[in-house]
Amino acid sequence: MAYTQDGIMAQVYVAFGQGTGAVRVSQEAALELHRWYYNAITPAVIADWGSAALQVLDRIRAIGSLAALKAILQGSPTITVLQVYESAAQVQAESDTPYCPLVPTPPSP
Repeated sequence: MAYTQDGIMAQVYVAFGQGTGAVRVSQEAALELHRWYYNAITPAVIADWGSAALQVLDRIRAIGSLAALKAILQGSPTITVLQVYESAAQVQAESDTPYCPLVPTPPSP
Protein backbone atom coordinates (compact mmCIF):
# COMPACT_ATOMS: atom_id res chain seq x y z
CA MET A 1 0.00 0.00 0.00
CA ALA A 2 1.23 3.49 -0.83
CA TYR A 3 0.84 5.87 2.10
CA THR A 4 0.54 9.63 1.63
CA GLN A 5 0.85 12.64 3.88
CA ASP A 6 -2.86 13.43 3.48
CA GLY A 7 -3.87 9.82 4.07
CA ILE A 8 -1.83 9.61 7.27
CA MET A 9 -3.26 12.93 8.47
CA ALA A 10 -6.74 11.52 7.88
CA GLN A 11 -5.82 8.57 10.11
CA VAL A 12 -4.62 11.04 12.75
CA TYR A 13 -8.01 12.78 12.72
CA VAL A 14 -9.85 9.47 13.04
CA ALA A 15 -7.63 8.26 15.91
CA PHE A 16 -8.06 11.58 17.73
CA GLY A 17 -11.84 11.29 17.32
CA GLN A 18 -11.77 7.75 18.67
CA GLY A 19 -10.07 9.14 21.76
CA THR A 20 -12.51 12.00 22.24
CA GLY A 21 -15.59 9.79 22.26
CA ALA A 22 -18.78 11.84 22.45
CA VAL A 23 -17.06 15.14 23.26
CA ARG A 24 -17.26 17.58 20.37
CA VAL A 25 -14.11 18.87 18.68
CA SER A 26 -14.13 22.46 17.46
CA GLN A 27 -12.86 23.13 13.96
CA GLU A 28 -10.07 25.21 15.46
CA ALA A 29 -9.04 22.27 17.66
CA ALA A 30 -8.88 19.99 14.62
CA LEU A 31 -6.74 22.58 12.86
CA GLU A 32 -4.42 22.56 15.89
CA LEU A 33 -3.84 18.85 15.23
CA HIS A 34 -3.00 19.75 11.65
CA ARG A 35 -0.59 22.45 12.84
CA TRP A 36 1.24 19.91 15.04
CA TYR A 37 1.35 16.89 12.82
CA TYR A 38 0.91 17.58 9.10
CA ASN A 39 4.45 18.79 8.44
CA ALA A 40 5.82 16.12 10.79
CA ILE A 41 4.60 13.51 8.29
CA THR A 42 7.90 13.47 6.44
CA PRO A 43 8.98 11.10 3.67
CA ALA A 44 10.78 9.05 6.34
CA VAL A 45 7.59 8.74 8.40
CA ILE A 46 5.62 7.82 5.29
CA ALA A 47 8.18 5.14 4.38
CA ASP A 48 7.99 3.66 7.90
CA TRP A 49 4.23 4.08 8.38
CA GLY A 50 3.44 0.39 7.97
CA SER A 51 5.38 -0.44 11.12
CA ALA A 52 4.94 2.88 12.99
CA ALA A 53 1.20 3.47 12.55
CA LEU A 54 0.02 1.42 15.51
CA GLN A 55 2.17 3.17 18.11
CA VAL A 56 1.66 6.62 16.62
CA LEU A 57 -2.12 6.30 16.36
CA ASP A 58 -2.33 4.93 19.91
CA ARG A 59 -0.64 8.11 21.10
CA ILE A 60 -2.98 10.27 19.02
CA ARG A 61 -5.95 8.46 20.63
CA ALA A 62 -4.40 9.23 24.03
CA ILE A 63 -4.20 12.90 23.06
CA GLY A 64 -7.90 12.82 22.14
CA SER A 65 -8.82 11.13 25.43
CA LEU A 66 -6.82 13.60 27.50
CA ALA A 67 -8.26 16.59 25.62
CA ALA A 68 -11.78 15.23 26.17
CA LEU A 69 -11.07 14.77 29.87
CA LYS A 70 -9.80 18.35 30.12
CA ALA A 71 -12.98 19.63 28.44
CA ILE A 72 -15.21 17.56 30.73
CA LEU A 73 -13.38 18.71 33.86
CA GLN A 74 -13.88 22.31 32.73
CA GLY A 75 -17.57 21.66 32.12
CA SER A 76 -17.26 22.29 28.39
CA PRO A 77 -19.05 20.25 25.72
CA THR A 78 -16.35 21.10 23.17
CA ILE A 79 -12.59 20.53 23.03
CA THR A 80 -10.63 23.74 22.54
CA VAL A 81 -7.37 24.54 20.78
CA LEU A 82 -5.58 24.98 24.11
CA GLN A 83 -6.80 21.59 25.34
CA VAL A 84 -5.40 19.94 22.20
CA TYR A 85 -2.12 21.81 22.61
CA GLU A 86 -1.72 20.91 26.28
CA SER A 87 -2.72 17.28 25.71
CA ALA A 88 -0.38 16.80 22.75
CA ALA A 89 2.52 18.36 24.65
CA GLN A 90 1.88 16.10 27.65
CA VAL A 91 1.48 12.86 25.68
CA GLN A 92 4.54 13.62 23.57
CA ALA A 93 6.65 14.32 26.66
CA GLU A 94 5.62 10.97 28.13
CA SER A 95 6.03 9.09 24.82
CA ASP A 96 9.47 10.39 23.92
CA THR A 97 9.63 8.61 20.56
CA PRO A 98 11.38 9.72 17.39
CA TYR A 99 7.97 10.13 15.75
CA CYS A 100 7.01 13.05 17.99
CA PRO A 101 7.52 16.43 16.31
CA LEU A 102 8.93 19.42 18.11
CA VAL A 103 6.37 21.17 20.29
CA PRO A 104 5.20 24.26 18.40
CA THR A 105 4.74 27.65 19.95
CA PRO A 106 1.56 27.88 22.03
CA PRO A 107 -1.55 28.94 20.15
CA SER A 108 -2.52 32.56 20.36
CA PRO A 109 -5.55 33.26 22.55
